[in-house]
Amino acid sequence: MNVTFEIRHLKNEADWKQLSVVLGEASDVVSCVIRHLMLSRVTSYLIETPYIDRDYSSDYRFFYAQTFKTYGRHCIRIHFFAEDVSKILALPNWNARVVALQETSLRSYCGFCVVRPLPNASIGRTALKMRGPEGKDLESVITCRAEIRANLLGAELDVCGTAFMQQDSRVGACAQIAIWMGARHMHQCHRYDWFSVADITKLAAPTTPDESTSLPAGSDFLTSERMIRAVNVMGFQPLCFKGSDIGEQILPYVESGLPVILGLQIPNLSIGHAVTVIGRVFTKIKAPTSRPLDFVGGFIVHDDQAGPYKVIPTTPALSNSFAAEDTVERKTRTGVLRFNIEDHGVFAMALMPVRAFSTARAAAVTALRRIQHAFSQIDQIKAEVIKSGAVNPLLDDLLAAYNAGNLILKTYLTSADGYRKHIATGTASDALKDVLLEIHLPHFTWVTEISSVDSYNNSSAGLRRIFGHSLIDATSSGREVVGLLMLHLPGIVFLRDVDKDGPHAQRAMVIENDNLYDGRDKRR
Repeated sequence: MNVTFEIRHLKNEADWKQLSVVLGEASDVVSCVIRHLMLSRVTSYLIETPYIDRDYSSDYRFFYAQTFKTYGRHCIRIHFFAEDVSKILALPNWNARVVALQETSLRSYCGFCVVRPLPNASIGRTALKMRGPEGKDLESVITCRAEIRANLLGAELDVCGTAFMQQDSRVGACAQIAIWMGARHMHQCHRYDWFSVADITKLAAPTTPDESTSLPAGSDFLTSERMIRAVNVMGFQPLCFKGSDIGEQILPYVESGLPVILGLQIPNLSIGHAVTVIGRVFTKIKAPTSRPLDFVGGFIVHDDQAGPYKVIPTTPALSNSFAAEDTVERKTRTGVLRFNIEDHGVFAMALMPVRAFSTARAAAVTALRRIQHAFSQIDQIKAEVIKSGAVNPLLDDLLAAYNAGNLILKTYLTSADGYRKHIATGTASDALKDVLLEIHLPHFTWVTEISSVDSYNNSSAGLRRIFGHSLIDATSSGREVVGLLMLHLPGIVFLRDVDKDGPHAQRAMVIENDNLYDGRDKRR
């Protein structure tokens, strides 16, 4: 058997319809993929036949190889380009073809889609160039992103995005696919273990009569308990959230680049739906508040039944801010249900790394209390600063924002390497960098950035500047002062040694020529 490679072009509506047929039977997922490719300005695609996909092979061994009906073992893989690549395969020798194809990786490669030989679940492992809703005063950022590599004809092609897959109801429900998409990001970005959907279904094995209601087990739905069990065995710490403020609870983890499994309630149904949160849409607002969530118009999700890179608005009022094609909808007996976080988000679970032992909420509360403590002693602090020079005027600006209730605190988890890279290459003053880059850090730290409403309310991340930030040891409880490593306010840095107690544990350093600087935003 030989592998064949066929190039087709996308010049008119008929060409797009032909691609839709190649992708499989008409479905919401196929339509979403087609729309995504159109918006990515794809002009040609290459069909690789046959293709052995590791994920489908795992599912095939788990289920399809044991059925009486014969299912195909091989898939096809389709590669998408924003240029005509037919000239590349027409080059006279293979070396020239590989070199030319490799050059498309940065220039025009828009990802790939594995098409499975399954009539109702054709879209297998898929990686498309990331994008989110666009519009005035909107900033879409895929925070859970990684460079995903495909080897084609000897060339290594990379696309930046998040892996997606359509639900195959014979092997797993939406919960397994949501976990798979989150776990696959952690594998590709942070080298966690590789798991297939079949593996996740096995790890979520039922242990009670109420859980054992379908064959194969877990193919119709998973309870939250089984989801937690599987995620734990997979090597993550499942951190769960529930309540009316689901959006506010998960935002720090989304900002951290950690995938969050979001459970959605469907009115009048006992079984809900699960999606994977992979990013957020920042929105400039007319009446800004001090709550970071109020600036988030929606969360970007992968939905195994609707498609990749969809958006779920945070509130019903924000639903009209996005095109209907971008949102997650479900047809019900009473009409079309458009999901939003406030009305339908009932459960969430973040896939936490194993070396983080404190939560975002604990870190944010500690940061706020240390800021409050510093401002309660602001006269003494200024007196100490004056001994070494002038008080930075930004300190008074920050104090004014604090007194007016206009302080905004943004908390996220980062690694020591990631923090140092951001500081070293960022816009903080050199004097501040000299201090921060010498701090001994644990593998993970909670960062809380300190900004004002006026500075934060900008749709462009480059205009959102911060006055300072705190560092909390993520391997501590995160509560009170025990885990505080550093607090930076304009013109001064407080450093704390976690191995010391009493007055000798903390010291202050004056920063000359301090200025506003960029916070860390996981931009495109």
